[in-house]
Amino acid sequence: MSGPPRTPTALRLVKGNPSKRALNKAEPKPPSGVPPIPKHFNKQEKYWFKRIGEELDCSSVITKLDGMALELLIGAYVEWRKHRDVIDQVGETYNVTNMQGETLVKAHPQVAMMSDAWKRLRAMMSEFGMTPAARSKVSSEGKGEADPLEEFLKKRK
Repeated sequence: MSGPPRTPTALRLVKGNPSKRALNKAEPKPPSGVPPIPKHFNKQEKYWFKRIGEELDCSSVITKLDGMALELLIGAYVEWRKHRDVIDQVGETYNVTNMQGETLVKAHPQVAMMSDAWKRLRAMMSEFGMTPAARSKVSSEGKGEADPLEEFLKKRK
């Protein structure tokens, strides 16, 4: 299928529907809430899964079916953090002497691995609306805030 990926109905409702295409009324609505923490996670991964899961739940973004996507997000973050810690200790470059006796400066392999993890992390964060650019595409209306025009029109009826 060509073109951009389909936008979920819930996100189209929040963003607005400028094309006025019919919304999918039969779209599955999984129960909201944080999915269970995967059993194979280590202590650090469990911490981040719980913390980020709770933050996403507070903003009503995550459902019980999003466990695998959240697992990918946490995996990418923990991997990025691990590579960042190594680079902080050993530096981004190292010196190598070639056969002619010249010293070459090479990038540490962790830099490329960290870059790859960052690309995956950024993509997953965007999926959950966790970046400023992703949030700028969504308009959030406060719950319980009444529109003054709507209130006025209701009173007139």
